[in-house]
Amino acid sequence: MSFFSWLANGLGTLIGVVTDVVSTVVDTVRSVYDTFVGKGGAVKDVAAEQSRKKQDRLREVNDEIMHLRNRGMSGGGLSDQERRRWNTLREEREELKGTLHQAKEVKAAEKILDSESVLQKVEVDLETTHVLQYNAFADTLGKTCTCGRQMKLQWRRDLSVAGPSDFYWGCTGWYVPIGQGKACNRTEPLQRSDYGLMTDTSAPEFSVTAEEFGVILEDPGTANIVVTRVNDLRSDLAARKRGVELATCPVHGEHMVLRKKGNPSGLLDTYFLACPHWQPHDQGCTFIEKLKSGSQLAALLKAETGRGIL
Repeated sequence: MSFFSWLANGLGTLIGVVTDVVSTVVDTVRSVYDTFVGKGGAVKDVAAEQSRKKQDRLREVNDEIMHLRNRGMSGGGLSDQERRRWNTLREEREELKGTLHQAKEVKAAEKILDSESVLQKVEVDLETTHVLQYNAFADTLGKTCTCGRQMKLQWRRDLSVAGPSDFYWGCTGWYVPIGQGKACNRTEPLQRSDYGLMTDTSAPEFSVTAEEFGVILEDPGTANIVVTRVNDLRSDLAARKRGVELATCPVHGEHMVLRKKGNPSGLLDTYFLACPHWQPHDQGCTFIEKLKSGSQLAALLKAETGRGIL
């Protein structure tokens, strides 16, 4: 069962919402959610516990797949029995990813229902593009490429402040190498409806324009505070052996790990999210997501610590 006729994410944002009436949207989500509950679907704490168990099993499956991969690469191939095991594990991984995807939809629906009082409609323009960037941090539910893979919000990296026309959807297959190329490099422009967001606008970052937020981030004092907080978060996640819950690797399905570049050129070139099976020099999974805007860092801090940048 799909909870949304729009695009959604775990931050409780709906993308591509045409109506201006929050209650109409929330009532639609509530109706699907109640139907799911009525059919015995797991929600809230029960769903969270089931997801943790599925994530643990997914980690085990991925570890074994990577072990077989490395064995095949170093030993000149796999035996027939190992290849059969490889295929069985890959099928199980897809089943687990499907189950966890539905759990993400359940949690996103609950976030929207809990946030009804602070949800508002935002029409993205030159002053509010940072709202789009804020939501680019989290997995987008419902946007798939013609190849079947998830698509992510992207924009040109060389822009200090991106305009609405600078955004596009990029297939996550771009991060999956096939021979000397990519599994998929398809991009799609944002449709006009994609500029209509229904989101929690209580975040202080949304009380300023995109340009004003950019100026605040350029202040060395602000940048130092952000670096300290993100470093603390990174250490905390590493100590608890946890990934970032709102962002998952589309290949392996596991929560992404917050990482830091060795020689960054500045705050917006310092941090990135990587698959737990990522390794330097393309030795493991190559899927990464650069945290290239202050809005993404704010969303990360808000989701993990309860407080954004401002």
